[in-house]
Order: sequence, then structure tokens, then C-alpha cells
Amino acid sequence: MSKIGDGERPTMGMVATLAGVSTITVSRALRGSDLVRPEVRKRIVQIANQVGYRMNVAARSLRTRESRTIAVVLDQYAHENQSHADPLLLALIGGLLETLTPANYSTLLTTHEHFLSSGAVGADGAIIVGQGENAHRLRQVAALNLPIVAWGEPVPGVNVKVVGSDNQMGGRLAAEHLIARGRSRLLFLGDTKHPEVAARLAGFREALAASEAMLVGAFPCPFTPEGAADAVRAALDDGKIFDGIFAASDFIAAGACDALIERDIAVPHDVAIVGFDDAPVASVHRPAITTIRQDGVAAGRALGTAIVNMVEAKVAEAPAALPVELVVRETS
Repeated sequence: MSKIGDGERPTMGMVATLAGVSTITVSRALRGSDLVRPEVRKRIVQIANQVGYRMNVAARSLRTRESRTIAVVLDQYAHENQSHADPLLLALIGGLLETLTPANYSTLLTTHEHFLSSGAVGADGAIIVGQGENAHRLRQVAALNLPIVAWGEPVPGVNVKVVGSDNQMGGRLAAEHLIARGRSRLLFLGDTKHPEVAARLAGFREALAASEAMLVGAFPCPFTPEGAADAVRAALDDGKIFDGIFAASDFIAAGACDALIERDIAVPHDVAIVGFDDAPVASVHRPAITTIRQDGVAAGRALGTAIVNMVEAKVAEAPAALPVELVVRETS
């Protein structure tokens, strides 16, 4: 292989000369194009790496009007108990990278506020994680007319493709488990302004309707232990009698459990509890929390596949709701 002179900046033309191909073949090979035979593509990539050549992505973007970037847009909301370092979110991002990187897309992690204020930051498409109350976050981003896929629950009137866990099935599993444990007066904790939470409650109600158990109350509360504890205290002070709780998240379940124990109500002897997500708090809390597990890695892979298909105008079937499973621990 010919050498590049000291201080000489490698170019696509130099790579083409060393590989004995045209510059367009080099360009296609470095973009992973199937138009270049795999063995030729591999040789070109090896030569480019050896001479230190990197494609000018900015210049290419000006020519093609494509950035090869997918924005992953997170809800700004975070608190000390549930942050952007939540393992479910990190698993989701890991699944995204597993899908987007081989497809030759960069991943830009940002927040709703920054994404909207920066004029969509030049992304080819966006993945929305966190629909917001009444899906207001989703509606804001949908107005940008970009290819968009959201993580969550479909929302009537919002024309955005959605990938999500089977939240209704999760609600049904929670109800069936509590009923099987002999619980008949059940309480729901969670803010149904969030589409995913509303779906969980709908599934819960559906299973109760086929049984002799009843929903004695649905108390809205934020996704925090403190908010859940306040809701449980309010239910008790209001004279609600219940022997089971379905919480819309594990943080809510943890707060509910603490509030019951504070009032000398034994968990699970007096009240059984089921949460949702299988966040780390579910296994480290004492008593450990029974929960409905979501698969974050599978979610990320499904989101990545959906946005690539949309950006590249590939015909693909609408993704099915991802399965959830019951994980039984000490609170039930």
C-alpha cells in the first residue's frame, strides 16, 4: 500500500486510489451501502482506517439533506427518586444503540425543551420518551412534521406511531394476581392523565369486571413515593377499606407500602401491593415489591427499528405491544 506523506491530510480520493476503486464506491462503502460487495466494502473500510480518513459528515449532510441522526427526546421531568439514570431508560437507550448504530445512524440524546427550542436540531427523525400529561409533549413534537415514533400508549387524535408495552395486559395481570391472593377490595394509585397509566387502569378494571372483586377507589398521584404516601393517607382518612393496591409504578408502590406500615397496617397480611416497571426500588425495598416487568432493551430495539423504517420510507407492520410479565415478591 502506498504511503501518505507526513502532514498530508487523507482524502476520499486517496482512499479510492489505494483501494483501486472510484470515489463514489468509497463513499458508498463507508456509508455501508449494499451497492458495494461485502469484501470490497470491508477492504475500503480497512484502508480508510489505516490512513486515518473519516467522511466529512457535515458536508455530506448538506449534499443529501440527511444528517443520519436520530434524536432521542426525553421528558425534562425528573426527581431524586426517578432520574434520567433510571435503569429502564438506560436499557431502552441500550436497545436503541444496538439497532441504530448498525443502521449507520448517530443517536442524539436531548430533552423536549432543548429539542423544541433548537428547531429539531437537524435530526432525520425523533424518538419520544415521555408523552406527558394528556400527551402534550407528544403533540408539541408532532407539530414539527418529522418522522416520529413515541414510547408509550397510542393517543386518539395524535397521528404518531407508538411503540409500547402491553399496559392493559399489565393491569389485567395485576388484578388477576391480587384476586388469586384472595383480595376483593382494591385501590388504584396513579395519574391517568398519562396515557400509559390510563391503559393500566383500564386493564385492571377489565379483569375486575370478570370477578367478584371491586375497585373501591382510584387516587391520582405523581410518580413519587411521597405523592403515593399522601394518596394512601388520604384514602385511609376518607374511610376507604381495601385489602389490595395496584400502583402505576414501583416508586408509587414503595410510597404506598411505607404509608401503610406507618399506620400499623401490615403488608401483605392486611394489604397486598403490586407495582409496575420492575425498577431497582422494587427489589431493594423492604418488603420487596411484586411488580409488572417491562423489557427496556426490547423496547429500544423496537423503537429503533420503527424509526429507521419510517425515515427510510420502508413499509413495515405496526409493532405489536411488547409483552409484560408478573414478578412476585414479598408485598403480595
